[in-house]
Amino acid sequence: MRVLSALLIALAIASVPFAWHYAQRELAPVPPAAPVVDTSALEAEVAALREEVNQLQGRVDGLDIRTSLGLSRGNAEEQPVEETRAASDSLKDSFAQVVLIADRRAANEGFTVASPSFLQDLLGLPREGLTDDCQSATNPALKDLLKTENVGPIDARMLEPALVSLRQVFANVQVFEPELYARIKSAGSLCVRRIRGSITSASSHAYGLAVDINIDGVLDTLADGRTQLGLILLADFFKKEGWIWGAGFGREDSMHFEVSREKLLQWRRLGEI
Repeated sequence: MRVLSALLIALAIASVPFAWHYAQRELAPVPPAAPVVDTSALEAEVAALREEVNQLQGRVDGLDIRTSLGLSRGNAEEQPVEETRAASDSLKDSFAQVVLIADRRAANEGFTVASPSFLQDLLGLPREGLTDDCQSATNPALKDLLKTENVGPIDARMLEPALVSLRQVFANVQVFEPELYARIKSAGSLCVRRIRGSITSASSHAYGLAVDINIDGVLDTLADGRTQLGLILLADFFKKEGWIWGAGFGREDSMHFEVSREKLLQWRRLGEI
């Protein structure tokens, strides 16, 4: 009997540390749950900051282009008046200079050309019986969207949302490249005709979605891989607004700028076309 009692006492003593450890775990305070945080406002702020950074990057890219081409006048304040005036005259002369287009096939990276079949599905043919000559649009829905307006340096007849977008392009040019803005001329916008060599496919000009631009009224030579320096600078402004540059076509046409497929789909979602 004494042996049994001694065993029970020994067992009780041995179990004390385990009982104490278990009690501590059960009685320990439970950490509070992490609060649910609404991150929508923070995400919106981050998106706004990202957009601002992209805009600043665009301005830096433009400055890099001008610097690499010897067009930057950032040190004008340190130069004598005569040298500054000479630099200004040289800058104005440079816009019309014809140069090779570097890496032109990558000019429209991130955007897609709106094919004739896509445009026809989106807007219908501008008219029946297309020819190689410019004619009037007879498609009623398209006609209602066509307007003639001044968009800054030029007048253009185009689809209404294209005019709004083009006006924004030139507003940006006027702010950041005022000397270039003053030299911009147009070689035409709306022209209801078929694509050269096609029988039924309508050109983007036929929908009022393209414009031909040049510097000082001098037309660019088609398909020679060269263009006016001013058009190279303008191409960045157009791309920021979602336009395609014809310099990136298989047959280089650097006077030509047209609305991208992505921009058209955005207008459709917004109910603008």
